[in-house]
Amino acid sequence: MQRLSLLILFRDGLHDLNDLEAALTRYREPLQQVAPDHLKFGAPLELDIKLSSESHVLIESQEIAEFFPHKDSSAIALCNQRLELSWAMKDDPGLITNLIGLLEPEVNRLVGKCWTFDPHAGLWFS
Repeated sequence: MQRLSLLILFRDGLHDLNDLEAALTRYREPLQQVAPDHLKFGAPLELDIKLSSESHVLIESQEIAEFFPHKDSSAIALCNQRLELSWAMKDDPGLITNLIGLLEPEVNRLVGKCWTFDPHAGLWFS
């Protein structure tokens, strides 16, 4: 099954997904922690949320900032953490957009500043 994805890039802020899980519980959407760095959000469709903090994230953030310019490219190039959001291509785009719309402000609140990037289209979201 083909999946679509978005990346939320940020600098520091999350050691695991416990704080994000706690923030998302107020939306009354099904939520399951699969691992300390992996959540499933929503039903019947699921938005997979995976946290990455490995050293390659900083290198990838620098490359994204270089090849896909943004007004905040210098700050984006310093991002050493990311959340990868993925979902099945067949899932309803409206429902996925709603779940992402709940998730993004919570991430921003927890980490201070974040940027959302579509790696397939090469586009930034505000």
